[in-house]
Amino acid sequence: MKPGLPVIITRTQPGNARTVRAVRALGYKAIACPVSQVVRSRAVIDADGADALALTSANALQAVRDTGPLLHLPVFAVGEGTAQAARDAGFASVTSADGDAEALARIIARDLPAGRHILHVSGEDRAGDLAGMLEVLGLRATTRTVYRTRLARGLTARARAALADGPAIVLIHSARGAQRFLALVDAAELTAALARLEFIAISERAAVPLHTRGLKVHVAAQPAEDSLLAALDELAKRRGAP
Repeated sequence: MKPGLPVIITRTQPGNARTVRAVRALGYKAIACPVSQVVRSRAVIDADGADALALTSANALQAVRDTGPLLHLPVFAVGEGTAQAARDAGFASVTSADGDAEALARIIARDLPAGRHILHVSGEDRAGDLAGMLEVLGLRATTRTVYRTRLARGLTARARAALADGPAIVLIHSARGAQRFLALVDAAELTAALARLEFIAISERAAVPLHTRGLKVHVAAQPAEDSLLAALDELAKRRGAP
């Protein structure tokens, strides 16, 4: 393992585990610290006349109790992790936007004729109005909320220890994730540790709560997991890791 600062991953499961594996594959010490818990809806989702399915989170797919009625639909996913989750669930036609909601809307409008109906399966908190963007681009969109998130009970023991011991790098995947990480740090009475941290946010939107607190933030070049990891590797190398 490369020397350097521990890397705290704050995103919600199951994405947290994927990012932990990716960080470890780069040779860094990864510490899982999901700041949100997923509460799934009991609603049954069907195709409802849709021509395609839009996914802005793998959690949305996992929250659908039975994907059978949807499997014939082409899937447009916000990123590769979500796209792979769709493939694993049995969807045959899956396209990744490798970006954010805006990039996803552009990919869908590029590949589908105007007037087609898109079913957006989503969480309660949304980064961007995908349905609104699709409608501006000439498509019809319906959003179905299939899960919500709530604040985790606390920081994980390893994250608490890392914050207490000294500097660390923290990966942030959303503005809500940033807010919740800060809330958990404050609740753990470790607020003083924030000044020793360096944050890497997946987008400018995700970085806003950190900027508000005057914290040291680096923003990934593109709102995608690969870009976030590249920013981590660059930062670690600048700090002296080989």
